[in-house]
Amino acid sequence: MQKTADIGISPLNYHPAYEVLDESETKRRGNLQYTLRKISETNDRHSVYSTRSVHTSSHGLIYGEMEIYDNLPEQLAQGMFAQPKKLPLVMRFSTVPGDILNDKLCTPRSLAIKILGVEGERLSGSEEATTQNFLFVNGSSFLSSSVQHFLSNLKILATTDNSPEFKEFLAQILQSTSKLIDSLSGGRQRLLNCEGQPETNILGETYFSQDPILYGNYMAKVALVPVAPALLALTNKPVDISFASDSLKKSVVDFFITNTAVWELRVQLCTDINKMPIEDATVIWSEEDSPYLPIARITAKPQIAWSPYRSKVVDSGMMFSPWHGIKSHRPLGSVTRLRKMTYEMSKSASSIPGAKTISEPTNLDDLC
Repeated sequence: MQKTADIGISPLNYHPAYEVLDESETKRRGNLQYTLRKISETNDRHSVYSTRSVHTSSHGLIYGEMEIYDNLPEQLAQGMFAQPKKLPLVMRFSTVPGDILNDKLCTPRSLAIKILGVEGERLSGSEEATTQNFLFVNGSSFLSSSVQHFLSNLKILATTDNSPEFKEFLAQILQSTSKLIDSLSGGRQRLLNCEGQPETNILGETYFSQDPILYGNYMAKVALVPVAPALLALTNKPVDISFASDSLKKSVVDFFITNTAVWELRVQLCTDINKMPIEDATVIWSEEDSPYLPIARITAKPQIAWSPYRSKVVDSGMMFSPWHGIKSHRPLGSVTRLRKMTYEMSKSASSIPGAKTISEPTNLDDLC
């Protein structure tokens, strides 16, 4: 294992002054809460699935194991990664926005990880649990740097009676426009909440936290990178979406019938608060200034990667929030503060009579 000092990294220690609460953030909390509720109500009218505001459609529900590397240098041996160990986990591949949309749509692909048996002082609201959540998207930066931009994007999804059919029409226009700009500029473009890559296998993607987190004494972004040859073979590999509306799910299920997946978890430590701000998640931190460094490996063996029963256990029965974990990995920045409100709102919805009870797992007996 390469030592941090060997590659010239001097991580910046966290200081509360680096977190700056914008005046508009508090004022717009009520507006955001209304928007998120509107999205959930729209989803309810068009679907029989759960009441998540975003990330409703799951493509793969997988159990696996995380192995934290031994002999990590001090700068990497932080928080839950301070000691080498093996921990069980659940992985949930999903789609943004929250509706159950056709896989042909131009939408970002997301991955949520829930790690079990994590020790440490807990964040408020998760005191009774022993899990740590990490949320990822297949893009290295968040599309909205501020509360206002985030809210504006969500309002597009919350339009009254904005049916999946209308959103499909809108997404097709955005996808065509994105591809046109891409062909002219030679670079990948993002439009609204559109990543423009719905046709490739989601298991071959690299996933990024986008938002920074506390990493013990430091600040960092996290990435999950495929390393198994079977996964690397799927990077940029097209998925046939001509006939089935759930082609992405089928591709995940087919892979795990016989294959083992291996990813590496890596962190990028903040070395300069000006070049690597924690309040603007749209800024991509330079890997030349601070490369992603390996801290753990995740392995998922052959299994049934999605089933109605597993969906009931995970999609309806679990909540994935970056604020559910230990204080050593507390989320940083305005976007994650908004996500905290989203999580609290979803948790409140679960207490409504007739709603599916959301709970934190202590083992994987229901999935294995």
